[in-house]
Amino acid sequence: MDKRIVLRLLITILLLASLPAMISADTEISIYYSASLNGNLIGCECKGVPKAGLSTTAAYLRKLDPDKSIIIDLGDFNDARNDELLSNTLMDLYSELGYDVLSLGDQELASGIDFFKSSADKLNFICSNIEIDGRALTPEPVILKREGIKIGIAAVINPDVFFFYPDDVKDRIEVSDPEKAAEAALKALHDAGSNYNLLLYHGNTDGAKQLYASQTGWDAVLTAHDQVLFEQQDGKRITVSPGEEGNRVGQLKLSFRFKKLNSISNSLRYFKYEVDPEDEGVLQAFEDYKKELINNLKNGKN
Repeated sequence: MDKRIVLRLLITILLLASLPAMISADTEISIYYSASLNGNLIGCECKGVPKAGLSTTAAYLRKLDPDKSIIIDLGDFNDARNDELLSNTLMDLYSELGYDVLSLGDQELASGIDFFKSSADKLNFICSNIEIDGRALTPEPVILKREGIKIGIAAVINPDVFFFYPDDVKDRIEVSDPEKAAEAALKALHDAGSNYNLLLYHGNTDGAKQLYASQTGWDAVLTAHDQVLFEQQDGKRITVSPGEEGNRVGQLKLSFRFKKLNSISNSLRYFKYEVDPEDEGVLQAFEDYKKELINNLKNGKN
């Protein structure tokens, strides 16, 4: 038999043998999410409410594969008090850690509108229903691509979270109906051919549950603000809140077949500062923050 014919037959047999594996092979992507850090660079025992601190979560996040991971924060990584030095430190660290998207939380405005506008470009903040000084923060949702899969992400914020803010902040922001903004964002993602639609909701858990129930086109609704630990999964859909003080990093593990969602699992990694490894970069940033803070106090600066 001609050698070329034999070679073609062998190639054909090999291709046929590998076809079932090629057909059944799934694409796996993980979405990691954090929330409500509240400015905790490092941990403490803090009787009643222990805090792991960013130093422990950072050590975990640095080990992720960026080609198969998306890292998200659901808001309130800032302290609720005015502290520009701390806020700048946190923004630099979040950028270094590779956060892809950050949902705007109310505490991100704790140091004032002007400070936020001057520093917000360090990170990819999104929120579809807020205007600051008459300008939308992000009028359109975003699509991130991993392994050929389009992950569509939008964020909304509940106006009630600004209830205790002073008028000099509230007068410069306009927050529209989060449900209408979420509906418009979902349509935009569908039109853009998103394979998976994820909504970040910053507000009370009941509001997130209501939106999850009414807008079933969202594959997942991740929520934060009132620091409630909560999870509800219905088949391949899920809504979840990772709880208090930035102590957990959630992982949505998604499996796609032919770019269609095949399966989903959710897990929450709880950190303890006493036993979990800490990140040297965050520890150094904390020492630098302390030194500069002391120096500012000595020189009469806020």
